[in-house]
Amino acid sequence: MAIAAAIVSVVAFERQTIAETNLKVTYGSNGVQQVSYAGVLLEDLAQYPSDLFHIWHMKMTDLQGNLMSGGQFAWGETNNGRSWSSETNTWTYNYSWGSIQVQFLQSGDTLDMRVTETNKPGSGVILDGAVIYPFGIHLPKLPKSFGNASYPQLAFNTTAPSVTIADYGSGEVVAVVPDASKPLYSGFLPTGTGVAYSPIISGTAPDGLATFQPHNDRPVYPGKTDTLVVSLRFASSGTSSVALAPDIYANWARTWPAQLNWIDRRPIGTVYLASSPSGEASKPGGYSNNPRRYFNERNEGNFDIRTVAGLAAFQRRVLEQATNIVANMEQLHAQGSITWDIEGEEYPQSTSYVCQPDSIAQISPEMESIILDHGSPYFGWKLDDAYFKVIRNTGFRVGVCARPQHFTRNPDGTAQQVTLPNADIAAELIRKIKFAHDRWGATLFYVDSSVEPNGAVLDASIFQQVARTFPDSLIIPEETTSKYFAYTAPFQTFLFHGDLGTDPIVRAYYPHAFSVNLINDVDAAKLTEKLPQLITSVKGGDILMGHVGYWDANDTTILAIYKAAGVSMDSSGIKSPPVSTSTSPRTGKGRAN
Repeated sequence: MAIAAAIVSVVAFERQTIAETNLKVTYGSNGVQQVSYAGVLLEDLAQYPSDLFHIWHMKMTDLQGNLMSGGQFAWGETNNGRSWSSETNTWTYNYSWGSIQVQFLQSGDTLDMRVTETNKPGSGVILDGAVIYPFGIHLPKLPKSFGNASYPQLAFNTTAPSVTIADYGSGEVVAVVPDASKPLYSGFLPTGTGVAYSPIISGTAPDGLATFQPHNDRPVYPGKTDTLVVSLRFASSGTSSVALAPDIYANWARTWPAQLNWIDRRPIGTVYLASSPSGEASKPGGYSNNPRRYFNERNEGNFDIRTVAGLAAFQRRVLEQATNIVANMEQLHAQGSITWDIEGEEYPQSTSYVCQPDSIAQISPEMESIILDHGSPYFGWKLDDAYFKVIRNTGFRVGVCARPQHFTRNPDGTAQQVTLPNADIAAELIRKIKFAHDRWGATLFYVDSSVEPNGAVLDASIFQQVARTFPDSLIIPEETTSKYFAYTAPFQTFLFHGDLGTDPIVRAYYPHAFSVNLINDVDAAKLTEKLPQLITSVKGGDILMGHVGYWDANDTTILAIYKAAGVSMDSSGIKSPPVSTSTSPRTGKGRAN
């Protein structure tokens, strides 16, 4: 009786599952024939014959890495024959070098597309990837998130979990990649006819991919087989990706686990000691008395670093500024401050922020000058050391800017930020950060211009290396992808981009992820309008940045936001950085402790 009851229960469950399945897929001699969800027809091959399954561009190289063309090495439809199996719902394409199979597997409202790429032993070629168009999807209206029917909607599986949602009002379809360990292009490519797209499966960059987007390959070597899966998950309109793809987010977090552990979420102050000139980025625009434009001071009567008295006046001004910074940070209850331009700003944008602290002696010798005032507790110290010491003596963190480019001054006085090969960038950043970390005790680092020349965001693995080298430091890169949250606190700017906090979806796979949001100089009315969102952001763990070089009206708003968010500004229980006991660079004796 118990066995019979169990069978009845299983049958009832199966009937219930079938009844709840709204996805209907039918097949014919040409593969997928029709696709509908909840009664809405999304694909009909008889009506749209151009949607027929096909393998488009292939990328193949010889064993020396030379790109191959012609024959069966460039286009998937040039082959030794293709066949459709109605028993297994599988397309098989045979080539001189191997084969590509694509099987369709439905489970409830999910349609898996399983690709098996096989490269024969001794083929003498490498399959770097093939662009597969399995069928078309004709949506009743443009998904709001798509913006324009002609825009590709792609995921890359290298910058974030591959979850691409097409919510078309009466339902939605989500393209996901379960395996987070390898590159794979997925999502939806427009067909050029109405609001129609083809789900895409590709191990290599599709044709026409923007230069600033990731260009990856997924090579299959002779004698090897690779299996890749893209799933289409259908649901009612408004279903969140968290509900539809929890396994995708979990797989991503296991593959690329979060490594950042930063408890202190109090505000971070911003400090700008100089101002950039206008003009050509490579040409200097400083003042004769003040080449690096500190404090934007052009009056020789206030200070002139070319004279002993003027240099002493400049030194006093810098140390007074450090004292003011401390006072403002105390009022803001900040955890520390980042000085964007310790090297000054001799050149216009985009060369203005040098962000190369280990070259400060060559770039800004006045900031490396020895303090001349016998009455100063920092007499005999280098000015930059004393500046940071004043701030750190009170328990605040200090930080500077670093760049992945290398600042280079040419013999004719011009300068440039030289782009380095990606393989050299981690070492460049580590060297710069190590100098500031070891000499000044810096633990806050803004990374300016974290992009390649074509606008592509640098690979997150670069920052994984940097963060691993400095586990006591917070790295804040300017341009980022979602993967950066595993290692850094990405920079946001409400001022320039209208950013209002970390995307909640990111916290589906990195629960403790947070951003650092610049709200310097935001219009007061605009700031007031977005207070609810900023309060939610801070409550979720984000950090706000405000001026501490002087007290700004927005600093008062920052305090109000933190209070409304219920975030404690008490530093007790948060370990402050130790005060350096390094010796004076000139006298060899510890000073100003």
